[in-house]
Amino acid sequence: MRIGLIGHGKMGQEVERLALQKGHQIARIFTEAQPLRERDPLTDMDILIDFSVPAAVPQNVRAAAQAHMNILEGTTGWYEHLDQIKKLVRDSQIGLLYAPNFSLGVQLLFRIVVHAGRLFNRFSDYDLWVHEIHHHQKLDSPSGTALTLGKLLLNTVERKRELLIERPTAKIAPQQLQISSTRVGSVPGTHIVGFDSLSDSLELTHTARNRSGFALGALAAAEWLVNKNKKGCFTMDDFLDEILGGRDSQ
Repeated sequence: MRIGLIGHGKMGQEVERLALQKGHQIARIFTEAQPLRERDPLTDMDILIDFSVPAAVPQNVRAAAQAHMNILEGTTGWYEHLDQIKKLVRDSQIGLLYAPNFSLGVQLLFRIVVHAGRLFNRFSDYDLWVHEIHHHQKLDSPSGTALTLGKLLLNTVERKRELLIERPTAKIAPQQLQISSTRVGSVPGTHIVGFDSLSDSLELTHTARNRSGFALGALAAAEWLVNKNKKGCFTMDDFLDEILGGRDSQ
């Protein structure tokens, strides 16, 4: 692939490093000093991969749409614009694949959590929680991955109907599911889903050792988007469904 890379921070640099290892080309790099602009000609590339900042995402997708260029969106914290971006993608007939986390391990964790939520839905003695830990330079809190985990649990555990993402100042209501965050050092990313009762506690944990897993997953998804010539909005579920042969037991 000929890749247009948006953002050249730690994730962007890791995508660049591994893309070159896999034989891809980095056609252009867009940074804050040299941003992607609407009406930029993008004829020298096959796909845009965006790991920039949330505020830049709508403009980056608009620029991709005007250039009829597929885009993989790895930035989080912009989902309040998702409806308008989906419409833009449909109208321009480009392909967009977005995900809160491109790690294949995290994507499999999502499916495990759906199954676990359905099991624990039958046992009301268990309370639920989500905690995430990231490096102190991460811009959004909670992480997009933690929010996704929380929403999966809301969809499968009937007694939980509301996410609590702020620091509680009073007793937590039974229908609330707390998502908490820690920002420290250079932690690439840890996500924990917990099920707690008076008798015992069970935790599902994903710990990223480095950024390579995120970058490799993003490149695999980008290859899928380009090679399959996909048009429309997709998530990692669509990518995994094809690999796994359709919806699994979730």
